[in-house]
Amino acid sequence: MSAPNLRIALDAMNADIQLGNNRANIDVTANAVGGGRLRVGGGVTLTGSLPADIQIALENVVLTDPKLYRTSVGGNLRVAGPLAGGAQISGQINVGETNVNVPSTGLTTIGDIPQITHIGADQAVIATRRKAGLTGAQSGTDPSAKSSGGGFGLNLQVNAPNRIFVRGRGLDAELGGGLTLTGTTNNVISAGRFELLRGRLDILGKRFDLVEGSVQFQGDLIPYLRFVSSTKTNAGEVRVIVQGPADEPEVIFESTPAAPQDEVLAQLLFGKNIDDISAFQALQLASAVATLAGRGGAGVVSRLRDGFGLDDLDVTTTDSGATAVRAGKYISDNVYSDVTAASDGTADISLNIDITPNLKGKATLGSDGDSGIGLFFEKDY
Repeated sequence: MSAPNLRIALDAMNADIQLGNNRANIDVTANAVGGGRLRVGGGVTLTGSLPADIQIALENVVLTDPKLYRTSVGGNLRVAGPLAGGAQISGQINVGETNVNVPSTGLTTIGDIPQITHIGADQAVIATRRKAGLTGAQSGTDPSAKSSGGGFGLNLQVNAPNRIFVRGRGLDAELGGGLTLTGTTNNVISAGRFELLRGRLDILGKRFDLVEGSVQFQGDLIPYLRFVSSTKTNAGEVRVIVQGPADEPEVIFESTPAAPQDEVLAQLLFGKNIDDISAFQALQLASAVATLAGRGGAGVVSRLRDGFGLDDLDVTTTDSGATAVRAGKYISDNVYSDVTAASDGTADISLNIDITPNLKGKATLGSDGDSGIGLFFEKDY
């Protein structure tokens, strides 16, 4: 079964439906083509508005949009009420490792497939293209978007305490949090968001730690991003803000005191006024703008991180000026470890443990014998 509008396809389906006394008892299992498995069980009364009580179990079902994200979900859902309209969908969804790509745009990408005129297409081809939304018909849009009914009610809790990675255009961040989805399938209301756990912004070889970051949903399934890095320059404070829909974010440069954006970027990268930079620095400035605009492509570090199967890989400079490499990996769902090795021979290892949602433990051990252990309590109000 393929549902292009939902970006999911199922195979290896097994269904057992027993009919009797105006009722259908359903037991269906299937594999998701991208990975994972689901099971549907329950009953539907075959009268009037089709009242039902159906349980849906998700086992690491992989959901993906090649341009934006890849994730896996598990949990248990319940659909209770009339299937003809007004049923309630409730339950909990646990989100596994998720990678959100801030896509590149411009000359380095092919872009969307242009309109193609099919000559002599048979009915099967026309039907397939219509289901994929490639004929100009509305079949390629959200089927609930123009529904005339009230839709199904929602009461869903989405849990993702960590491993929500957002990467691209110089961003490399990890977030965690949760969402509550209410309203109806025709008008989804999202409360909550995913907050920054750690992250950085790389521009022209310069490293800026993120001071603020969030991903939330505002009425559709495209994540809305906001990331802020802040640093001091000779002229004051500079902030780089990346915000907007994940498929088309914008980059804003702000400063205190206020200045034009090109002046802010020159101060940020070179500590000079834009009139004082050299021709080579002007080219570097253009390269930084291209990266933030989405024309920089994936870097070497990103490819190495994926190749080694790490959750984080960073090349940075220590306080003493030595070059250091840091590699991080989740050992389990609530244990994260990273190792840092520097060119001056020093190294350290740290271990972070999420004891409870509010209580975290951290331990560090350095090659010079320095070690530390601490407990941290955090609560948002």
